[in-house]
Amino acid sequence: MAPTPLLQLNNISLTFGGNPLFSDLDLVIQPGDRLALVGRNGSGKSTLMKIIAGQQKATRGTVQHPKDTVIAYLPQHLLTEDTCTVFEETS
Repeated sequence: MAPTPLLQLNNISLTFGGNPLFSDLDLVIQPGDRLALVGRNGSGKSTLMKIIAGQQKATRGTVQHPKDTVIAYLPQHLLTEDTCTVFEETS
């Protein structure tokens, strides 16, 4: 029996002003998987992470994860004082 996926993206698409940023994206992350999200500036990496974290809606598609899974998103530009470490901000 296959393990329950930690995260599953089904047919995710996002358009801005009629222009597709990405379309028909499918992804399954299993326990123990390691992955990297790589792309040029403006390709939608941060936007995809916001969709996964539920901070932004996709134009189409679904994001699924077990009910007890906690997904958090830490923006790359923090709104904090310089005296706070990334670990402290994340906590």
